Amino acid sequence: MINYWNMKNLIGNLCTYVAAGLLLSYGLVYLFRNSFMPYHSDAVSLKWEEVNEATRFLILALMRATAGGFISLSFTIIFLQYKLSTQRVSWIPVLILIIGTISMLCSAYATILVSEHTPGHPPLVVAIVGELILIVGFIFNRKYQTKP
Repeated sequence: MINYWNMKNLIGNLCTYVAAGLLLSYGLVYLFRNSFMPYHSDAVSLKWEEVNEATRFLILALMRATAGGFISLSFTIIFLQYKLSTQRVSWIPVLILIIGTISMLCSAYATILVSEHTPGHPPLVVAIVGELILIVGFIFNRKYQTKP
């Protein structure tokens, strides 16, 4: 039988790991793609082959830098959540929420800029869903810590 406190731990873990998984997935896609995303093509109204070579290298470099941020953040969140599961360190849930929120807000801001100023339509919903999952994980991680 699953007790109430273990269920809070399970939900907090699951939500936080799913949010980290989203960041990792996007990071890996941006790291290994050899061209920009379809919404990037829409944004510049050009196919990848039509973009001059110097601009292509610049775009790929920016994608790799973004990938590095997403991947390192994902591993940081995974490590912190694991640490929280083994030791109830009170500052970990807040730190996970803060660093995850910074990433999600920056991603949402970039997405909105592209959506507002170009014909491209990047997936804003991913940043919103990721943030909501982080918030739910935070709530359950904090509740898990209140175990008597």
